[in-house]
Formats: sequence, structure tokens, C-alpha cells
Amino acid sequence: RLLRVVNALPKGPWRAAGELAFFGMELDAHGGFAPFDEGDGAPVRSRPAPQHSVSWKRRCELFRKQVPTFSAPFKGSEIAVVEHPDEVAYCRCRLRTDLLAEDPGVGVYVEVEVLRNADNLSLAVVDFEGGGCSSVTFSPETGAVLRERKVREAPRAIEGTYIHLLSAAPAGRRFEGTMGLYLRDGHLAFFRRWSGASTQAAAE
Repeated sequence: RLLRVVNALPKGPWRAAGELAFFGMELDAHGGFAPFDEGDGAPVRSRPAPQHSVSWKRRCELFRKQVPTFSAPFKGSEIAVVEHPDEVAYCRCRLRTDLLAEDPGVGVYVEVEVLRNADNLSLAVVDFEGGGCSSVTFSPETGAVLRERKVREAPRAIEGTYIHLLSAAPAGRRFEGTMGLYLRDGHLAFFRRWSGASTQAAAE
């Protein structure tokens, strides 16, 4: 019973461990790690703890299992079959830039391992809080980063800019390896590592 009481403490060890591991992340159906009420205007870490009992140990386990998974129609942490061309797979983990801005120096890294690839793929971040009107996309095959913004709905108009930061793959080679993104202090960086190559040559 004492352990359950400690587990539910607003400043207990499980909440501290969870905030350290999952700060700046949010699940699509469960919100952020610390389920505070919105709208009081206070910084996240200075808001009062919720009055209802929270099992921080269970919340840590929930985030540990579900953060590295995909949203419907895909399930789990692996995608083995893609039925439609141009399919989009969304991560269940969302990044909260507003929370990260309150704690400079704290960042979030997201990584995806590609074991088999029959077509082109890319890694993108979409601003859903802004209505999904802007995005930043990284192509591990071309080494390019594309930034797009919808400026008009009807007639539809999109403006974009792109930059080639890494060398492109040989024609016909599909990306297999590891790709990731790192968000910190308002800056976004992308990473790729080709499989089957030396460590120095593969990681960029």
C-alpha cells in the first residue's frame, strides 16, 4: 500500500522518470505524460498536480509501449504490408514544440528503421495545430529537405522550398537503413544511416 501511495505522489519517482523520458511527447489518444488541465496559462512544470489519483507507473508503461507505434490503419511498431500506393503512416507520438520551448536544451529524437523497401519513402513533420497546412519532409534517398505551406485552399496553392543537404543515392537504389529526426530549441535536424555500409560512410 505504501508503494501505491508513493507511486501516486505528484513528485514521486515514477512521475519524475516519466517526465524525463517522455517530456515533449504526446499520444494521439492519451495526451501528454502529465494530464494537466488546459487553459490556466501557467508553465507546464509549475502547474499544480491534478487532484485525482494518477498511477504514474502505469502511465510510464503506457507511454513506453505506445510511443514507438503507428496509428490506424497500421498497428504496433512494425509495418510489413502496405496495401495502397502513396500510403501515409502516422506515428502515435506527437511532438509538443510549445512544451519543449519551456525547457531550453531538452530535445526529442525519433528514429525509424527500414529493413525492406520496395518503393520511395520519406519522413515528415506536419503542423496539425496549424490545421495541417505546413510540413517539413526529408527524403533519405535524395538527401533533400522540403518545406511546404498551403497558402490558399481554393484554388489550391502551395508554396515550398527545398535544399539538398546530403548526397543522393544511385539511380534505382531504395533506402534501407535508419532515418530519424531531432527537435530541440526550435530547430529540426534529420539523420540517415544506410544499411550494409561502413559506419563512417553510412551515417549522415
